[in-house]
Amino acid sequence: MPAIVCRRCGYTLTPIYPGQTEHPLCAPTDTASTTSHASAPAPRGEGAPLGLALDLAAHGWYVLPLSAASKRPLGSCPTCRDRNGRPSHRIEDCPCIPAGAWCHGVRAATLDAERIAAWWQREPEAIPGIAAGPSGLVLLDIDSHADAPPAELATGLLPGIDLTAEPVSQALWSDASVFHDGRDTLRLLARLRGGQRPWPTDPGHRPITVTTPSGGRHLWYQAPTANLRQALSPHSIAWQVDIKAGWSYGIAPGATSTAGRYQITGGGPAHPGHMPEWLTREVLRVTATRDHRPAPPRPRPRPAGARTRGPAAYLTTVINRGTAELAALTDGRQRALAALAYQTGGLLEWSGLPHDQTTEQLITTGTTAGLPYNLAARIVHRSLTRGLNEPLPEPRNSRSRSAPWENRHVIEEEQ
Repeated sequence: MPAIVCRRCGYTLTPIYPGQTEHPLCAPTDTASTTSHASAPAPRGEGAPLGLALDLAAHGWYVLPLSAASKRPLGSCPTCRDRNGRPSHRIEDCPCIPAGAWCHGVRAATLDAERIAAWWQREPEAIPGIAAGPSGLVLLDIDSHADAPPAELATGLLPGIDLTAEPVSQALWSDASVFHDGRDTLRLLARLRGGQRPWPTDPGHRPITVTTPSGGRHLWYQAPTANLRQALSPHSIAWQVDIKAGWSYGIAPGATSTAGRYQITGGGPAHPGHMPEWLTREVLRVTATRDHRPAPPRPRPRPAGARTRGPAAYLTTVINRGTAELAALTDGRQRALAALAYQTGGLLEWSGLPHDQTTEQLITTGTTAGLPYNLAARIVHRSLTRGLNEPLPEPRNSRSRSAPWENRHVIEEEQ
């Protein structure tokens, strides 16, 4: 009696019910199919999954097959997964991928047309997924779920940003009924960080815009740098906005799942645009690894003949001294950073130093001392704003050597 093999992975199959033709973890649906059918060439015409996969691969988009029902990568082959369905070894050591078999989820994504065709011949109904990082892309996945807004609007609408410490009217964010989904919170972030015209209209900044079957939006942009990671709500840039980057994936623009079509409404896969600068900074804030955080802006060159003494030089000395002393601390770093940011804010208008550059310098001070980026940014934004709202008297002795956080007017940050 000839051996029975799984119609999807080609490995030996021991049926546990009549008519079983595939391993349960090889199935493209949440439950294994019981209907047997012979493999046939996958259709390549317009709108067909294989045709779309090959077109995107030709544009440099790394493709992988996803379940049409669950939108998850198809299961790894039986010999390469443990009892929980996870890969049992590193992809670099996997013998299946060089042989053209399906394995290892998003890390198997490829541009190889022959391999893609073999995958879809084995599973014609799979929908193309796109590996963001290898493709040099970032996906903003804007959801429209019918969930209640965060209980704490000031800190929950834009994670990592305390709206009470921002120079915006409370009326912009304090009414929960205004926020229905990710489009609303992204608009709030754009107004807060993007200025009067946050979304450039030139072709170089145009994303590939996709409407999803659930009513959400996908915005595909060129990645601003490599080595990013995904950031999912509530730890992303905004409530109901996920960021797919690095070794994460999204549904291919133009694909069709059992829920409906991912319809392209703007831009094209051949030329995904660059994110505007304000959005780049926010995306890097939550997706960059510590070794790849955005660097603070370079100091502006001093005009010829400018004085080397004065308010700006004094505050720069205060910040530099505070940075050095904070770096030597092992305890109390949050309080020290809050105090330094508070004193800096109290003297910022007097000094004439640029607000954005000083803010980034203080955040870098916190991360250099070992604080997580998001925590350092929150402390700096909150304490600097308090200082700006409570200006300190003009210093009489610019040679004072007291540590910045010894100022008795400092409002301590929570531990």
